[in-house]
Amino acid sequence: MKAIRFLNLLPAVTFGLSVLSATFALGADTKPVAVIQSTINGYILPAHQQFNSSALAMHEAVDALCKTPAAEQMQTVRSAFGKIISHWSAIDIIRIGPILQDNRLERLVFFPDRRGIGLRQIQKLLASEDPALTDANTLAGKSVAIQGLSALEFALFGKGASELTQRSASFRCHYALAISENISAIASQLLGAWKMSDGISSEWQNPGPENRLYRNPSESLSALVSLFANGLAYYDTVELSAFLGITADNDKPRAALFRRSNNAVRVIQHGFMNFDRMYKQSGLQDSVSQEDKWITDAIHFGFRHGGTSLQSLDGTVLDVLSDPQQRAKLDYVRTVVRALGENFGVDLTTALGLTANFSSLDGD
Repeated sequence: MKAIRFLNLLPAVTFGLSVLSATFALGADTKPVAVIQSTINGYILPAHQQFNSSALAMHEAVDALCKTPAAEQMQTVRSAFGKIISHWSAIDIIRIGPILQDNRLERLVFFPDRRGIGLRQIQKLLASEDPALTDANTLAGKSVAIQGLSALEFALFGKGASELTQRSASFRCHYALAISENISAIASQLLGAWKMSDGISSEWQNPGPENRLYRNPSESLSALVSLFANGLAYYDTVELSAFLGITADNDKPRAALFRRSNNAVRVIQHGFMNFDRMYKQSGLQDSVSQEDKWITDAIHFGFRHGGTSLQSLDGTVLDVLSDPQQRAKLDYVRTVVRALGENFGVDLTTALGLTANFSSLDGD
């Protein structure tokens, strides 16, 4: 019996999956198109519906704050921000189709900002108090760094945010309102694109020679498996590595995504859980032959134990990194993520008759 490949320390890589053969080693009752349908209907559409709803709620909460500045309303706004971050993390792993068009991915979250360029742009904007930038349509045409969730976080949690409970912070509040309106518009566009009868959902589920994206079922399935392989590599090399160093001396807690709002740990937790949710909804676990069942056992093991470690984390990202026991759990999660990347990008890819082409995170 083949041993489960799991605790593997090889570096994570991204995988662009292409067709090796039209012959599948699928389980007897599983078809590629059925897997895609289950993914779209069971995970992708509900995730976008939730994100759209939380974006609307975010906009309404900020609007109420601008109209009636008060500490209680400020708390409502910050609570709404935590919810939209959770729902954003569910669509962030769906890096296919509409989110890759019109710079929507970057417009929603500008990250990583390694040189602090985005932060400086936001601070300069707030100092200028240019009224044109309180208009969502105008803002949408400006730098991606000043119009998404990263910018909204600074407006609501960054230096000077406490003044939002006072009318003197009218510009800052209306800037936050414009951002929230812009985010809501993007959320609506994404949901609409996935619901279109002749859009990405239809193309992905109906491969064929006339299909501009997917010429056969193997290409459709390839696109799905690549979401996991590429997504887990990004989770490891960008989201985790932004703040988790090779050793504790190399940690950079201030570089963690959404650390100002104390959502950095939540983002890491939800991001990992969402891969697990999408995997289970897809039915990929039933796609392999009995001979290759060890692969899905390994994936289940990784998601279960990695998830348990992440859910046990407590406190801010600085708290977690400062506690040797909690930091060790994060380090273990990194190992798990790299192993899962191999399970999807190598093991499952081979079992399904696909091949992996290596590519870098920057698209070269």
